[in-house]
Amino acid sequence: MKTFWPFLLFITLYSCLRTDLKSHKCENPVSSKKCPEHVDKIIFPRNFPAKSIYLGFNSDENQINFINLMINKIKNSNEPPKLNILVPRIDEDLAYNKLNYTFSQKKYEFLNIIQTSSFETVWAQDYFEQVTDLKKRSTPIIDLPYIGREGEHIPYTLALVCQKEIIPQAHFSQEELPSNGDYGGNILPITTDLLLVGNNISQKTYNVIKAQTSQTIIDIEVDWLETGHVDELITVLPHKKNAQSCEQSLFVSSPKLALELIDKNPATVKSAKSFVPYFDNSNYWPEYSHCLKEKLIKTKECINLRKANIRYQTKIDKSVETIQSAMQEKHGCKLKVENIPQLFLPYKLKEVFKGNQDRAAALNPNSVNNIYFNGFLMIARQELDFFQAFIENILKNYPFQTTFLDNKFINELNGGLHCATNILYGCF
Repeated sequence: MKTFWPFLLFITLYSCLRTDLKSHKCENPVSSKKCPEHVDKIIFPRNFPAKSIYLGFNSDENQINFINLMINKIKNSNEPPKLNILVPRIDEDLAYNKLNYTFSQKKYEFLNIIQTSSFETVWAQDYFEQVTDLKKRSTPIIDLPYIGREGEHIPYTLALVCQKEIIPQAHFSQEELPSNGDYGGNILPITTDLLLVGNNISQKTYNVIKAQTSQTIIDIEVDWLETGHVDELITVLPHKKNAQSCEQSLFVSSPKLALELIDKNPATVKSAKSFVPYFDNSNYWPEYSHCLKEKLIKTKECINLRKANIRYQTKIDKSVETIQSAMQEKHGCKLKVENIPQLFLPYKLKEVFKGNQDRAAALNPNSVNNIYFNGFLMIARQELDFFQAFIENILKNYPFQTTFLDNKFINELNGGLHCATNILYGCF
């Protein structure tokens, strides 16, 4: 009996030592990449392994198929992150019926299904941000302004369920309500030293983010976009597993390339709903998908569409220059640039396209707004064959397991795949 108690004490202490992070409930505590030594607080970029993924449930069949695809990808991953499915209260019955196949099976232990009080959870990227505090060994949630929209209180639900600290959003008066620029799609880590935001982020939210990361924050011009997020224009993809900061590429939306490809390959596509962005019940974008057809491409309105996209290209080029200058200063290198064909549709066509009057949205599905984690890339499939072939030719040089998706549910709501996920990357 005397020898039993020391053994029991050892087991108890060992168990306590192994559960040093309360947030293990919602994320995988294991990582294959060592933590950087020169930072205290960080929003980790994509060249680190994913530790958790948050994904909103919705009754749309495309979204349900997308969720099942993510479940299968993670199930077959060597280093599976936790997958947290956020269920709206109006979809509980459907979520149960669609996901109960994962219950009580060991191979689905990576899956959490989290009930929320919200009516909508789809835009998981936007209503919160995740940061890693390396000194405290914790991963607090930053509550982002989502005022007047469903999802506003989901961050507190996650903080309770996942036992995480929450960083509250700034207080805004009725006269200074924030815009789309304060959402998570407008906050994009490039490296362990650089964090990218859009120029439409409010000063108050900027200050909250700045206080929670050691990264240098740089901003680019995005206020000409309807949604107005940096992830519509730029994402970063690593060249290999455990890639260093300089071993990445900038994937950049390129209207110029899109126009060049159209000129070389006159399109004959039919009008498609995904080419008409959603706005609201009283305002509609004009229909310009016919401008992708050979016989109409030189009409006056199509020429104006072309002028708008040439203007947008100058803004994007300036943003790339800003990022490359920051990379040179911080890391002594410039990133490889991969231009991706992308046209933007302005809500208001004017002789001079500038500022946020255009309120442009993606005309073709946005492939720059993609999902990447642990060697898996999920990216929008293009409706124009020559756009699709061009992107496939680029990606064959990268060691990704790539899946092309036709998620029109997301595209028709002015969103991209990245908007529908929130991924925490991390280290050991």
